[in-house]
Amino acid sequence: MVTHGRYNVGYESAWRDPIPAMATGRRSTITIMSNTSPIPVLRGSRGTVLRAQGTTLFLGRPHEEVRIPLVAIERIRAEGRSVTIELIAKAGVTPAVHRVGGVSEAAARVFAEAVNRALHERAEEDVVVDGSGLVVTRVLTESPAERRQRVVRRAVLTVALVIVALALTVGLREGGLSGVLLAVATLIQGAIAAVAIAGGGAGMWAAFRGWYLTRHGITVEAKNAADTPDRLGSSGTYVYTDTAGVSRTVGGSTGAESIQVAYDPQDPKKAVVQRSRRRTVVYIVLSLGCLCLGFALGGVVITALITS
Repeated sequence: MVTHGRYNVGYESAWRDPIPAMATGRRSTITIMSNTSPIPVLRGSRGTVLRAQGTTLFLGRPHEEVRIPLVAIERIRAEGRSVTIELIAKAGVTPAVHRVGGVSEAAARVFAEAVNRALHERAEEDVVVDGSGLVVTRVLTESPAERRQRVVRRAVLTVALVIVALALTVGLREGGLSGVLLAVATLIQGAIAAVAIAGGGAGMWAAFRGWYLTRHGITVEAKNAADTPDRLGSSGTYVYTDTAGVSRTVGGSTGAESIQVAYDPQDPKKAVVQRSRRRTVVYIVLSLGCLCLGFALGGVVITALITS
């Protein structure tokens, strides 16, 4: 059951039926129509988007989406590069508003005129007492994968900016053509160091995760579901079944008909392919080598910065 106000993104099915139908006992007959040109989508500052669809306005923000039925709106005001949605309120009560700034002034004017035209055509029985009670906000939550991607993007951007700043500092201190060459060398060495450290760290984490799940997880057999040839041989998609009877997939590069995988009993979708002891040792040595190379090149860059 969904009530007026906020609710989580998981309750998608309750998002389909307009709230005015719940409040008045029927669906609203107000629909935004445009016989001359389509109603523009307003894109404002900080990723805000306002669009009209059928009997509803959708106001999207980075972390939420607000659904505003037309029967809840008193009027739309276009004020320069901003649009204000004023909701219906009881007499003597300050109406609630939703404001979108940083939009195109011309688009804001067209949008407001189209919506207000639809509001003027509504029937008396469609008028409500309190529009704010009909507004529904859907909170948009990040999945763990999306959160990891956001963290990785920010980390990559931060490291790139630091490397560029170090290269510029070294080059400006040296000056002349030698300064330019030193800055380029610093930029290349810094980039290689960052990639090596990131790759080595990821490899060591994968090795630890494999060791942990092999000893503390649940090991099952996974069957080859599909083979995809690649430059390194063949990579396959393997299917395993957890203790709850749910079939899950994991990637493997062995090309075998079946492999052994270990998964986390608390989170069965997290699984690793079991490697032989020899392959595990080689994997760890390569990861440590990447880390050593990265830290060595990073030390060279820092030394150049200090001594320049």
